[in-house]
Amino acid sequence: MFAALHLPALPIAAALQTQPDCQRQPCAVLAMEADIADSAKSKIPLLAINRLAAGTGIGAGWPLNRALVRCPDLRLLPRDPEQEARLLGRLCQLAESLSPDLEITRADLVVIDLCRAGSHGESWRRAALPGIEIHRAAAETPDLAHLAVRHRQLDGQFLTRPVLEALPMGSLQEIALGEPFLQPLADWGLRCLGDFMKLPRPDLVARLGARAGHWHAILHGECRLLRLHRPPESLAQSFEPEEAIGNLDALSFLLKRLLHALSARLHARHLAASSLSLILRLDGSGIWQRKIRLPEARSDAADLLRPLLTVLDGLVLESPVTGIELDVEPAAPGVSQREWLGRQLPQPDRWPETIRKLEALVGIGRVGIPVPSSSHRPDASLLRPVPLIFDENSPPPSSMPCQTPSTALPLRRFRPPAEVVVTTDPARSPALPLAILSGPHRGRITRHEGPFPSSGNWWQDGWQRLEWDIELESRHLLRLSFLPPNRWLLEGSYG
Repeated sequence: MFAALHLPALPIAAALQTQPDCQRQPCAVLAMEADIADSAKSKIPLLAINRLAAGTGIGAGWPLNRALVRCPDLRLLPRDPEQEARLLGRLCQLAESLSPDLEITRADLVVIDLCRAGSHGESWRRAALPGIEIHRAAAETPDLAHLAVRHRQLDGQFLTRPVLEALPMGSLQEIALGEPFLQPLADWGLRCLGDFMKLPRPDLVARLGARAGHWHAILHGECRLLRLHRPPESLAQSFEPEEAIGNLDALSFLLKRLLHALSARLHARHLAASSLSLILRLDGSGIWQRKIRLPEARSDAADLLRPLLTVLDGLVLESPVTGIELDVEPAAPGVSQREWLGRQLPQPDRWPETIRKLEALVGIGRVGIPVPSSSHRPDASLLRPVPLIFDENSPPPSSMPCQTPSTALPLRRFRPPAEVVVTTDPARSPALPLAILSGPHRGRITRHEGPFPSSGNWWQDGWQRLEWDIELESRHLLRLSFLPPNRWLLEGSYG
């Protein structure tokens, strides 16, 4: 079973946290930041409203000028992203008190796996934050729990099959944002989710695509794994000596102690440090801080101490040190090849460095991902810039779909093509090749298919070529090309 906790109208709830004097009047937050000189003429939509504003008949998404006609006393509040993040953090803490397995599905909604909740499996019905409105719902799958918690009338309930089938079709729009198949469903006259669930899935996929079948399966109870949220664990170490430190030797000794404890934590978690952050608190409320980026992720205390001593060597501080704070940025430990038969694992953190080294060798703009260009010219391609950071939203290296070869025999192209001497029939136009006199494959041509002409770029550096598929006396199948005015190229062999 899965439960969902939702903060309705999170932007207005966060804004009211910093302006409690506005609690007793209708308030709203705009969908975008704007300096509105004449608010009555603005058509900016409302992002969120409080209950008093909703009681006047307006709603989220209304244009501001229309909302002000209905509610002249409407007060506009600035959006507070920091307070919204704090409220989401409080919601996550509340969810963690029920189960350690949770997912931040949206910026205002978390889904909890209650399989390990045990005797606390029904505690989600009583989950609350003081002074903050929370909606709660549960279902058999995380997506159905997400669907249920978005409906105010289902607050505190477990979503059953009859209730699910009775929900209006617009309910699916709230969790399947931007799906293109939703508009055709509305045009078909489907009124509730039960009508959509009765459609045969194969025919639905054939008409509206795989995404329609995906959401159809979700409504029928298809479950997925949660993208578990794990808050970052701090590895920071700090120390406040009884007496102020005035020399480098004493400071190095204390740093070594802190690094031993920090290194033990890194080893226990199978991590390494990619950077070091050092803060020295000086007598008189002064602060000296420095962040050191390591060339390679390390976890040994001795390896981490050397760059710190290099930075501190010759450092002259204005006053003695009264406190030390040391933190690291965790990363995966580096892997080195220590045997002949094994291969080194890829290290994503070195990818940008590798690209910069290649550009230094061959030149800026000459390193990239080759992609076919929109031309029929053989081997015509473009270089797409290489992304230095890959994530789930990065485009694939090639946007061209995989194609099945149109012939049974693949063509093994010669790169570069071999320039050959060919004897031709002068009575034919274009000249018909009769034999190849030079190159890796020589002999008389017994069969041929062609010519196949192609050309392009007539407005710039125009190109023309004639291609033949030929068979020699030796039974070799080859591709031969003629480039005006008098060049013959052997492009490759079949098979």
